[in-house]
Amino acid sequence: MARLWQLMLLYWAWSPLCLPSSVSYIGTPQECENAHFVPGYNLGGEGFDIVTMQRKGAYVIDTETWKLGNGTCRLYRNSYMNQEKQKVPAAVVDWRTLPKCSLTVSSIAYDSVETLVNDSTSSVSNDWKIGLNIPVDPSTTIGVGLGGSHSRESTFAMQKSKQDRYNFLRHSVYCSFYGYRLATNPPLSHDFQSVINSLPPYSLKTEPLYHSLIDTYGTHCIIQVSLGGEIKAITSVKTCQATMNGLSETEVRDCLLVEASASFARTASIESMIKHCQEKKKKLGSSQSFSSTFNERSTEVTGGNIDGADILFQGQSNPSVYNDWLTSLKNTPDVVRYNLKPLHTILPGDHPARTGLKKEVEKYIVKNAMLKKCSESCQVGHRSSKRDPCACVCNSDQNIKSNCCPAGKGLATLKVFRLYAQDLYGDTFGKTDGSVEVKYGDQVKRTAIISNSDNPKWQETFEFGSITINMQNKLRFSIYDEDTYWNSDLLGECSFDLRKGTVTDSLHVKSWYLLLLLHSRVCTESWWITMSRVHSLPHECLSGQGLLHQKWGPCWRVRGESCSLSQSVRWRSAAVG
Repeated sequence: MARLWQLMLLYWAWSPLCLPSSVSYIGTPQECENAHFVPGYNLGGEGFDIVTMQRKGAYVIDTETWKLGNGTCRLYRNSYMNQEKQKVPAAVVDWRTLPKCSLTVSSIAYDSVETLVNDSTSSVSNDWKIGLNIPVDPSTTIGVGLGGSHSRESTFAMQKSKQDRYNFLRHSVYCSFYGYRLATNPPLSHDFQSVINSLPPYSLKTEPLYHSLIDTYGTHCIIQVSLGGEIKAITSVKTCQATMNGLSETEVRDCLLVEASASFARTASIESMIKHCQEKKKKLGSSQSFSSTFNERSTEVTGGNIDGADILFQGQSNPSVYNDWLTSLKNTPDVVRYNLKPLHTILPGDHPARTGLKKEVEKYIVKNAMLKKCSESCQVGHRSSKRDPCACVCNSDQNIKSNCCPAGKGLATLKVFRLYAQDLYGDTFGKTDGSVEVKYGDQVKRTAIISNSDNPKWQETFEFGSITINMQNKLRFSIYDEDTYWNSDLLGECSFDLRKGTVTDSLHVKSWYLLLLLHSRVCTESWWITMSRVHSLPHECLSGQGLLHQKWGPCWRVRGESCSLSQSVRWRSAAVG
């Protein structure tokens, strides 16, 4: 009797009902006809474009044929679907359910477009370049962005970088429920095999046919997958907007992470940051959240059923949205991680199209590579970041931060130089003994007297140092004819505002100003420069007379007044911040 129980237990242990989901068994023809495919059965074997990081929707491998012979098939029990018996294509091996995941939001910061592009292939689990010969120009010191150079993320970041100076933050959460790989020598899909067998030998004349195949099937084939779902958001943060609000890149990243984690698993570090972020939010000057303030975002949802463009940050008001999404992933998963093989390696070693296909794939990847010469030159900073060679770094002081942004609003460094006058008229007899007094706020500077000259040129450069541009203080010029230091005649004076604005390099403003006169009518020509590293991209600014200058930042209409008087004094000043 004991022997019988042992046999029964042995039978029970090896029966299909007790097999773990990672163990397959051969089903009968009847079982196979009635069984459904496993979820995502045909997501492997698809063509993939490594340049755009997109699945092509055209199958390289046959993932529809399931019969192994005599109507049998390979069956698995799906523990996520009540142990339902499900079949897999003949090309699929090692199908399994993966342990239930604990959803936590991850975050990564990128200081430049180049580093984001370099990381855009992070969902590829293996080295996609194996089997390809991708030449890199040895004169390139920074590198070449190959994979993902035209991906959705890269395109979003590059478009932003043309508008302003940005940092980029990636926040994502993903979960995998299933996984499998394809057999070493899988059967090719009927359509792909038909196209590949019809290709003539590779030559300059037949090259378009090979390129057409790449356009349809991509550069690679997906040979192994993890299936589930992912929510991914790329937030572009105006570098100096954050700095001017007293926030570092790390603080913005962490506080966005706190908000994105509201409906997911919170780690101890997230809990510790909540209070800190509540304090930092006060610096934004409103009751808005970080995700609302920094809302230039590209969001992508992979797998499952979900609605909403910015669900990672805006779905917190209804947490059930995430639960419904997670549940739907078990039935409608998508690819979240995958291994790739170059398309030509799928073909038999002696296939006549193999060599030509390899060459055309290599040519396509190199042609679309992004040469990393950095999208932005360092207009102010002169050192490169060790973490990111394309990020600008400045020597910080009371006016400027290490990321080359202003330390606060309205800060500048004022310098006045190149003062000169023409056709002054100070004395009835003899020539003018001219000097200029320059005043800003409480600071007063005075040039030396140039004797007996109606066209003096003063050599002084006045450093006013750090200033705060405001409505109260004006830059004031007073011109004197000084017969003696105790007998000076004021020829005239004028003043103007140093205008605040989001300017990033130099702003040259050419204007004529009328002096308030005592003895004669005089006018002036002034130049001043501001440098507040808020924007960093060139714009051409036009006045009624045509192109005046090129500057970094938004355009200002340049004010001008005509001056036809015969006497004038000119100066040049610079406010640099």
